Amino acid sequence: MKIILIRHGEAASSWEKSADPGLSDLGKAQAEECSNQLLKLKNINSFSLISSPLTRAKETSEPLSKKINVPVSINPLFAEIPSPGINLSERKEWLQKIFKMKISDLETPQKKWKDSIITELKNLDKPTIIFSHFMVINIIVSYLKESDLIVSFYPDNCSATNLSKNSKGEIELINLGSELQTELN
Repeated sequence: MKIILIRHGEAASSWEKSADPGLSDLGKAQAEECSNQLLKLKNINSFSLISSPLTRAKETSEPLSKKINVPVSINPLFAEIPSPGINLSERKEWLQKIFKMKISDLETPQKKWKDSIITELKNLDKPTIIFSHFMVINIIVSYLKESDLIVSFYPDNCSATNLSKNSKGEIELINLGSELQTELN
């Protein structure tokens, strides 16, 4: 069973300026191109579509949803890493520290976030495309690589990371999506 992790398109605003930005014009074009690439998948209409509740992820999912006439299920477990008590103006600096941390050094809210994502991934029962975020994709990749690093690669906007789930429920990393060429947002 195929699982595809899509990082959202370019956001219209950065971490420290908006808690929930939509897509920039470039991000909208990236989402459109991403949907065109996903349309090439065999049996694309059989895939479930899941999105983070954050606007940039939902907007990235919309072109594909419209083209294949499959609704997008919103799942808050695939939202960006929780940062309780961190002001918007301090979020970029906080995230930059998180990038260098190990999973084992995360605080309780972030550890629960990670565990919930992995459990939800294991519970998927049909081919699925998940529109999500940099840190979500990284936490999944680190888990599958059995790495304690929080950030193990830099998925570009609208990159597709491919996973496979076998009949025993084991999830395997097939390939990473394209790497980031622009500023992280």
